Amino acid sequence: MFLYTIVPPEQIFSQPVKSSCYYLQVKNSFVQGVQQGDRMVVSRLISTDPHMYLDPQYAPGNLVRRSFGSRPKLL
Repeated sequence: MFLYTIVPPEQIFSQPVKSSCYYLQVKNSFVQGVQQGDRMVVSRLISTDPHMYLDPQYAPGNLVRRSFGSRPKLL
């Protein structure tokens, strides 16, 4: 196979960096985010309840403190 491109081969054939996404269950919904210490930075909200999307606590970029006994799931 020949690739005629100006992009270096390291960039084309490099393996993607695997990020660790955590899912936290909140009020029959899921919050996806990245772990930072004992908190989680919200990436997205997965819910069928429209009121959850209006709650600024679960907006992307916000920090969510997980409950003391709960443990986020790595998927």
